Amino acid sequence: MKRFFSKFIENGIYLLLLGIIGIFIFILIDMRGTVDHLSKDMVVKSLLRTDLELENFFSTIREDLLITAQEHSVQEFENTNYRRLNAEFRPLVKNKRQLSSIMMATSDGDEFLILDLDTAWMFRITYEGSKDSLPDELFWTDTEIIKPHYRRKNPKRYDPRSRPWFQKAIEHDEMHVNWTDPYTFFTTKDPGITISTRYRDTLENVDVVVAFDVLLTDLSAFTTELDISENGIVFILTEDERMIGLPCKSGYDTEEKIKADVLKPYQELGNDKINQTVDIWNNISNKDSIFNFTSDGENWWGSVQQYNISDEQQLLVGVVVPEKDFVGEVVHSEKVIIVGFILVLLFTVYILKAYRDKHKKNDKLRAQQKEIMEKNSLLKSANDEITKAKHELEEKNMEILDSINYAKRIQSAILPPESYWNSQLPQSFVLYLPKDIVAGDFYWMERIENEVLFAAADCTGHGVPGAMVSVVCHNALNRVVREFGMHQPAEILDRVTDLVIETFERSDHEVKDGMDISLCGLTMDTMQLEFAGAHNPLWLIRKGNEEYEGLKLTMELDGKSLYEIKADKQPVGRFAHRKKFTYKKITVQKGDVIYLSSDGFPDQFGGPKGKKLKSKAFKKLLMELCEKDIHQQKEMLEREFKEWKGEFEQLDDVCVIGVRV
Repeated sequence: MKRFFSKFIENGIYLLLLGIIGIFIFILIDMRGTVDHLSKDMVVKSLLRTDLELENFFSTIREDLLITAQEHSVQEFENTNYRRLNAEFRPLVKNKRQLSSIMMATSDGDEFLILDLDTAWMFRITYEGSKDSLPDELFWTDTEIIKPHYRRKNPKRYDPRSRPWFQKAIEHDEMHVNWTDPYTFFTTKDPGITISTRYRDTLENVDVVVAFDVLLTDLSAFTTELDISENGIVFILTEDERMIGLPCKSGYDTEEKIKADVLKPYQELGNDKINQTVDIWNNISNKDSIFNFTSDGENWWGSVQQYNISDEQQLLVGVVVPEKDFVGEVVHSEKVIIVGFILVLLFTVYILKAYRDKHKKNDKLRAQQKEIMEKNSLLKSANDEITKAKHELEEKNMEILDSINYAKRIQSAILPPESYWNSQLPQSFVLYLPKDIVAGDFYWMERIENEVLFAAADCTGHGVPGAMVSVVCHNALNRVVREFGMHQPAEILDRVTDLVIETFERSDHEVKDGMDISLCGLTMDTMQLEFAGAHNPLWLIRKGNEEYEGLKLTMELDGKSLYEIKADKQPVGRFAHRKKFTYKKITVQKGDVIYLSSDGFPDQFGGPKGKKLKSKAFKKLLMELCEKDIHQQKEMLEREFKEWKGEFEQLDDVCVIGVRV
C-alpha cells in the first residue's frame, strides 16, 4: 500500500511538471500576442497624435485665410494702400510661425505681397501684371510703421496670374481652400507650398485671390521637434514620395541642413527605417494596416497614413517606432518568466530527487524537526523577554522625557520673562532656538540703576549636559551682580569664572566645562555701552563708514558699516592661560543696532551644498535686515535659519539678541 501511494505521488509530480510546461508555453504565446497588440495600439495613438498636431499646424492657416478673404470681400481692395495693408498683415505674419508671406492679387494682375525676410519686411506692389510698369519693392524695419526706409523697382516683370496659387484659386469656387503642389517661390527661391482662395469683388467686377505661403523648412522644423517616443520618428511625404517633413533625431538642427534635404526622394536620405517602412507600405494591399519589420537586430513597427490637406490633395504621414519604446516592460517580463520557468523546472527536478531520497532521511528529518521545535520554544522565550525589556525601556524613556520636559520648565523659569525684557529694552528681540528640549545656550538680563546688563551665553554642549552647565553659569551671573554688586562687564566675567571653577572643583572628576559669552552694559542716559566677551564678539551696525576708537570696521553694505568689538580668546571656566577679561567702553549713537550671538546660527550646515553658513554670511544677513522693524527682524532671522537648514539636522542651540539704540 505504501509503495502504491509513493508511486502515485511520484507520477503526480511528473504530471505537475508537464502542466507547468504547458502553462509556460501558453503564457509565452499569449504574451507575444499582447506585445503585438500593445505595439499596434501605440502606433495608432502616435498616428492620431501626429494627425492632431498636423491639424493644429494647418487648421490655423486655413482659418486665417478664410477670415482674411471674408473681411476683404466687403471692402475695396487697393493694392497701393500699403499703410493699411501693412498694419493688417504684418502682425499676422509675425505671430504665425507657419506663414512666411501673404499675397493678394486680382484678375486684372494687380497684387500686393508682404514677405518676412528675417532682417527686414518687403512689400511688393504689382500693377496689371507688369504690363506697363515693373513691380515696386518697399523695405521696412520692425520699427517703421508709417513709411519704408527704402524703395526700388524690381528689375523683373511679374504677373501674379501666372503663379500656381492664383491659377488654383481661379479654377475653383469662391472661398474654396486650395493647396499648391510643392514649388519654388518666385521671390525667395525657397521651397514651399501655398494655400489660396478667392472672392468676387462685385464693385470692381474682378476676382481677388488671397494666398499664404508656407515654407517647407517650417513644416520640417515642426516634424523634427515632434517627439512621439524615446526613439520613434514621424516623417511626411508628398504624394509622389518626396520628403517635406523630415524626421527628428536625425541631425536636422539647423535651417541649412533642413533645406538641403527637403523635396528629396525619401531614398536619398539614407534612413533605413524610413526606406523599409515606405517600401513595405507600397507593396501591401491594405494601406491602413500596421506592420512590423526588423532593423539592426531590433523589432520595429510602422505605418503610413494619408492626411488630406484639401479635397484634392493629400500628404503621406509615416510613423516608425521600435517595439522596445512601448513594450520594454512586457519584454522584460517575458525574460523574467523564461528565467522563472527554468528555475521552477530545476526546482521541480530537485524535488523529485529529494522525494526519492526521503525514505533514507526520515529519521534525520524527525530529529531536525524536534530540534527546530526546541529552538522555536527558546526563540519564543527570548522573544517574550525582548518584549518585556522593550516595554520597560519605553517606560524608562517616558520617565526620562517627562524629566527633561520638567527641566525645560525649570530652565525657562530662570530666563528673563518676555515682559521684563521688553520693559527694559523695548527696541530689542531675542531669537532662542534650542537644539533639543533643553539647551546649553541662554540669555540673561539685569538692571542696575540706569544701566541694563544683558548677555547671550553658550555653555559647553547642548541638551541635558549643556542645560546643567547653563544653570551653574546663570546662577553665577546672578550672584556676582546681585550679591557682590558688580556691574562692570569684565569684572563680572572674572568673578563668574572664579565661581564656575570653584563649583566644578568640588567634583572628584576633572570638569572643564564652562561658557562662551558676550556681556553688555547699556546706559541710555549717557549713550554709553560697556562690553566684555569670552570668545563671542559684539557687532554694531551704523550708517556711514567712519573710523571710531574701540570699533573695528569689518564690513560695508549699502551705506552701512558693521563694527566689531572682539572678545577675549578664553572661556568662562578652567583655562590653562587664563587672563583678566578685557573691558571695553564706547559711545553709541541713536539708530545704532547691536547684535550678540552664540555660534549656533553661523555654524549650521545647510544650503544647496550642505556647508556651514559661516560668520561672514551671517554678518551680511544682519546688515541686510538691520533697517527692518526690530521685532520683524526676529521673524525674518528665524525664517532664514529654517530655509538655510532645510532637511539638515540642527547642530547646536541658537541664541541671537538684537538691540536698537
